[in-house]
Amino acid sequence: MKQLVVVSAVVAAALLSGCKSTPPRVAQDKTVSVNGTDYVFGGVYNVDKNKLELSINGDPAMKGSFPPYTPTLNMSTKYKGEEFSSYCYFGSVLQEQGGAFGAIAGVIQGSNNKSGDKCEIKVAGEIKEHLYF
Repeated sequence: MKQLVVVSAVVAAALLSGCKSTPPRVAQDKTVSVNGTDYVFGGVYNVDKNKLELSINGDPAMKGSFPPYTPTLNMSTKYKGEEFSSYCYFGSVLQEQGGAFGAIAGVIQGSNNKSGDKCEIKVAGEIKEHLYF
């Protein structure tokens, strides 16, 4: 009976540890005025699902996932008559691969001064703000 309790506890602990999730990374909201209209840009990156969502005025406007072994993601949308686009560079996407690949990617990114997680937000092709995650 005692062995059954110990085995059950070990199985439960293994299941619970496998269910843990990484909290999402949230960018600080940034407000920009374009042609007299204020826009609030925000973003959330779900590490476990590799999904990035950028918002405009609280509305989900651009969504995407980083392709395998690729730290960049370009997205675009039209919102209230304006063209919005983003160029996102997430160094952590490669570094989190782990092992030798992650270590090498980290060194290369560091030498190129590209180790952070950020998105450039453009309106009509002009960079207006950066979101940092």
